[in-house]
Amino acid sequence: MMPTIHITANSRLTGFLKQALLADQWATQSVAKTPAVMTWNQWWQEWEQEALLSGRLALDAWPSKRLSAFEAQLIWESLLDDKIQAEPQLALLNETATAKQLYQAWCFWSEYFDDQDEQTIFQTDEVRLFLALKDDYQKRLKEQNWQDDVLTMQWRLRWLPERPVTSTRFMLHGFDEITPFMQQWMNLLREAGNEVMVAEADEAPARQQRRYAAMNPQDEMQQAALWCAETLQRLGETKAAKDIRIGVVAPNLNDIQQGFSALLDEVLFQRFGQALPLKTGRRVLYNVSLGESLANTPIVQNALQTLNLALLPDKRLNYADWSAWLVSPFTLGALPQRQKADAQLRRLQWASFKWPNLVTWLEQQENHWPTLLPKPLMTVLQKISAKSSDRKYTGRLSLHAFLERVERVLQQFQWGGSRPERALTSIETQQKEAFLECLGRFSQLHLGDEAQNAQAWLNLLKRFVAETVHQPQTKDVVPIQVVGMLEAGGQTFDALWVLGLTDEAWPRPPSPNPFLPMPLQRERAVPRADAQRELQYAQKITRRLAASAEQVVWSYATQLEDRVALPSPLLNLPALAMAEPYPARDYRSLAEQQYQQAAPIEWEEDAQAPPIPLGERAPGGSGILTAQNKCPLMAFIDFRLGARQQLEDVAEGMRANHLGTLVHEVLEAFWRDVQTQNTLLALDDDSLVAKLHTLLDEAMQPLMQQFDDHYLVLEKERITELLMNWLALEKQRPGFKVVAFEEVHTPTIAGIEFKIKIDRVDAVLAEEGENSGEAVSVILDYKTGKASVKDLLKEPIEAPQLAVYLHAYRDAVAGLGYGILHSDDGVRFNTLVADDGVMLKDRSQLVFAKESGKEGGDYEGVTWTDFLNGLRDEVEALAESIQRGRAEMTFRDEKDLAYAAGALALRLPEVKSQLAQAGWQGSEEDA
Repeated sequence: MMPTIHITANSRLTGFLKQALLADQWATQSVAKTPAVMTWNQWWQEWEQEALLSGRLALDAWPSKRLSAFEAQLIWESLLDDKIQAEPQLALLNETATAKQLYQAWCFWSEYFDDQDEQTIFQTDEVRLFLALKDDYQKRLKEQNWQDDVLTMQWRLRWLPERPVTSTRFMLHGFDEITPFMQQWMNLLREAGNEVMVAEADEAPARQQRRYAAMNPQDEMQQAALWCAETLQRLGETKAAKDIRIGVVAPNLNDIQQGFSALLDEVLFQRFGQALPLKTGRRVLYNVSLGESLANTPIVQNALQTLNLALLPDKRLNYADWSAWLVSPFTLGALPQRQKADAQLRRLQWASFKWPNLVTWLEQQENHWPTLLPKPLMTVLQKISAKSSDRKYTGRLSLHAFLERVERVLQQFQWGGSRPERALTSIETQQKEAFLECLGRFSQLHLGDEAQNAQAWLNLLKRFVAETVHQPQTKDVVPIQVVGMLEAGGQTFDALWVLGLTDEAWPRPPSPNPFLPMPLQRERAVPRADAQRELQYAQKITRRLAASAEQVVWSYATQLEDRVALPSPLLNLPALAMAEPYPARDYRSLAEQQYQQAAPIEWEEDAQAPPIPLGERAPGGSGILTAQNKCPLMAFIDFRLGARQQLEDVAEGMRANHLGTLVHEVLEAFWRDVQTQNTLLALDDDSLVAKLHTLLDEAMQPLMQQFDDHYLVLEKERITELLMNWLALEKQRPGFKVVAFEEVHTPTIAGIEFKIKIDRVDAVLAEEGENSGEAVSVILDYKTGKASVKDLLKEPIEAPQLAVYLHAYRDAVAGLGYGILHSDDGVRFNTLVADDGVMLKDRSQLVFAKESGKEGGDYEGVTWTDFLNGLRDEVEALAESIQRGRAEMTFRDEKDLAYAAGALALRLPEVKSQLAQAGWQGSEEDA
């Protein structure tokens, strides 16, 4: 009896078929022989190994090197680059993408065409380019005695008759089409006396077929996920889980993989308690056959980011990339400390920088900055930063030297090692090992002997890793298999759902190769050559799927985004014609289920937060007073619960708060030196500009790591112009002296302490009013945005951040307000003063004496002193409400809540809904 070898279309089918054959043997025998089941490529490897070990295939017959597809594409890319240098009109081509298509054209040409075709075909510009590069490619491989995949197959087929296999039965499984190379192999085996048969699938369609027209892809996936759970539960009543085979097949598996996996996780958790994705070491009841690029796995992303930082220290980084690397669980150092460091570094607003500059800056700082990063991480970064100026480190190097450096860097950063806070999961360990294997294969590639810089080598490594597909191995046999159309070939299932069958997805649209003649591609039935070939191919697969299970459901979405979708024409095949409508189930998400199962909500008004103990400091200084005035709950969440401490966004360009900071710093330093208006008037414009430039250079020093010199020069000129306009306004005021600069005060109000900083206090000589002839104070707050002192006159006041300054200055205050330096609106004083003569006479200044003298006005007859005391009392009342823990969800204007740090916790839509249900008809001021 002839021995039988089973040749399968893919590794998944190999495992399935081996189990099925063993099960058949165990059913009739007490001892079972392991069946010979393998893929076609595995058979060729065994043939080569046996022929070599037996001496039937001499060593000198072998090529000096077999190229991987990646190496072959690089050679095509190199040849194309040479061609572009000679013919500049080709420069618009994307070299990498074009090289891949040229290599595909070469593979098709070698298998589906022959040399005579070259003499008869109509040569377009694309075909001529391919034929010219094909000759150069063949010449280069022949000179080096190299083989790529197609040359290797031709070599094997040429040697097979010389080293034949005899008296063997070959059974082919899962091949929906036989390629020319495979047909040639089959003919050679038959000529040598072997039997070669193609296992024919059962043509009888499933006894129970259903068809589901879903509203949209989401509805379709939800129904498929529910069906999987119901079918598993039903089959589990009579079968063990290891014997159940439920299939989900899709032509567009890559598009649905993530969404469908999430739905399966929810449904299987609800039905069987399968652990949700965040649980470490969870076991699942399904497997998705589609692998992902190794470069997309988190642990490998971290490795590539680490190499990018260490090997290219002079390359500028976006802060988002630095942050992602810094807080990754795979980066060196304690994770909590790295997360705190990220929050601190964001405040620097270095949107783009070179990381060695950051390390140097940290070393030069005082207080906590030098120890901000974990010590092991800082030590490694300092060592690499010290080397970054060495030409040997940044110069050109060989592939061997590059990989040695890669290995050393990964060791320095202890990449892939266990951390105190967590160990690698099984999947992460597999991904780590796959990356290390990938590095090993990369070292064996032929990438030329020429030395390159680290950037060039790293780019090649990234491409190689990105093209490496990885799929973690599952420990157990799982009952639900989610596969693509091709992976399902040759398999049988207990039940099957085929989804995504719109006319756009199935049959696949044609995608002929642009570098081969279109008529000849259609004539030779090259894959994806035309619509007719794809239709015939899809018909064969669809009929095979229809017969692969006792129960099959076919589905498609009737709506794709904003357009109507039609079902695949293949759903009209005779084998599917009797499919009955599938009744949709009621789908409930996990959130809906938990909400419905939760105990009824009892609403209870509770606006009482814990009081602040007397004598303690209120968080946020004057900011909490402003927030309490707008919405007590917002003040509690943002300041007392710390929502304002969230991570800052780091954006390109100079932020508005940078302008405010620079204005404050420069004006503080300016007035510390100048002090009086008389001194200011003595300085000419050239002296003022020189002085401002010097002060701005000092203030902008930290920004030099973030922005280039040209940008900073332009920004300095812009701010200088703004400050010159401001100083011109200062010259027009009545005489003054600046007596306080950025003063910090800690007044106790309502029993709790507030830390406030007053930008500036001027001493002026009162010309009118109760303090006439005396020196009085004017309190100023610089603003680079919009503000209005009229807020002090409203009841209740809307500017408690100004009024609170009165608790620091109680005697002889003749005015308070804003010094506004706005980039677009210009500069102006906006103050409220007791009498004329204190500030400029213009419309931006409010004179309280005039307000007090208005008959019928809100402040008729009120003295300036009483008014100031009234402001102090309002601040006292606000502070008391904070101290007592008042946290009502009340607000006067919804716009006041727009920039709340804890906006989600305010639940504004829910509040408005409840007010509407309660019949509230008032304005927002009453909320």
